Formats: sequence, C-alpha cells, structure tokens
Amino acid sequence: MAQSQRIVDALKRALKAHGVSYAQVARRLELSESSVKRLFSTGGFSLARLEAVCELVGLDFLELARQADAQRFRVPALTVDQEQEFVGDPALLLVAVCALNRWPFERILDRYRFTEPRLVGLLARLDRMGLIELLPGNRIRLRIARNFAWLPDGPIHRFFVDRLQSEFLTGAFQPERDVHRVAWGMLSAESASALRGRIAELTDAFDELTRGDEVRADSSARGTCLLVALRQWEPSPFRAMRRP
Repeated sequence: MAQSQRIVDALKRALKAHGVSYAQVARRLELSESSVKRLFSTGGFSLARLEAVCELVGLDFLELARQADAQRFRVPALTVDQEQEFVGDPALLLVAVCALNRWPFERILDRYRFTEPRLVGLLARLDRMGLIELLPGNRIRLRIARNFAWLPDGPIHRFFVDRLQSEFLTGAFQPERDVHRVAWGMLSAESASALRGRIAELTDAFDELTRGDEVRADSSARGTCLLVALRQWEPSPFRAMRRP
C-alpha cells in the first residue's frame, strides 16, 4: 500500500474514533460533502487540507504519519502453527480475544481468574507472536492489521465448529436481545450469489460496529457471536423420501 493511502486510512480511523463526520470536515474545508468523499477516495489532499482535518481530531501531521507508518508492520493473519498454539491453550486464546477487543490489563484481571504474573506471561507470549506489543505498566498495543482475520477453515475456525458451535446453537436465545432464524427454500445460482453479497455486507457491518465499540472502550459491550451459514442442502428426512 502506498504511503499516501496509509495516511488517508489513518485519518479515516481518527475521524471515526472521534465521531467526526464528513459533513463536519466539509464545513472545515469549505467544500461540499461529495467533494470531501472524493478527496478520501482518491487521496488527493493538499498538505494544508490534511493539516486542517488533523486539527479537527487534535492530531498533528507528524503523529498522523507515525500512525500510518505503524500500519505497515501490522499482522494480517496468524500462521497455522500459531493458531494451533491458541487451540492448545484456551487461556492464551481468551487473553488474545480480550486484547483484540482492546481490554486493558486491569479489566482482564478483574473479569477472569488469572494471577497478575500469569496474565503478564500470557501477554508476553502474544507479544512474541507479534499480535500485541506489551508496554511498560502492562499497557497493551495491538499489532494487527485492520483486516485481521482468523484463517478460513484454520485451527481456530475448526475449534469453534467442533467444540463451541453446538453450545452456541443449543443455548437459550433471549427474544428481546438475541436473534435465531432458520430459512430454507430454493435458490437459483444468481439469487444465491446475490445473497452471498448481502451476507458479506452484514459481516462487514458487524466488524465495523465491533471496531467502533473497541475504539470507545464501551464498558456496556458484551461478548456477541454472529454465525452465518449458507450452502446447498436438503434435510435428510426429505432425502429419504426421494425416488430411487
């Protein structure tokens, strides 16, 4: 990714973290909102305009450049061996999930039955794996890319399918808070393709909302699982009634 694009991406993240809209940026730059969106899509900022937008979120240009440069070294995914290490140590996986959701050291220690030395040791392992940077005072800095994801059909995905999926689906769904829907029907190839696009939009929205709550360190946020599945399938009782 070009340095200019990393700077624009870092600026977008800063605007979102501070709740600054494109409309506010447009007023500051004395441009239309559509012109501002075009600037962000093309990266065609002048230095003066970049500095003006930085002022909206209390950043100087050097700090913005530092944040953009740090993005180059962030981890987009783990290796199979690293994911297998998590699967073999649920405590390490738990601490990784907490860290990925921007929980500070004190909150993890307060919620789960870790001693302080044990938690420091687990975080140090995450540091050695390149997932986080463990800073003085047990502060945690993430070292993952914005598009970080577990490996498709990798060890962690299989861990969920084999050991956790049935627990999730057979648990009690609360109507006022949770959603459990099953739909079955006939779809053409074209309709199935369109539906896959809608599902991608849904999972993108989930990721965006979780990142927003992470940035705000929202104390009301709770562990939430979105499970989406779509495949060609005929229930076995139906198949049993097929003609030979």
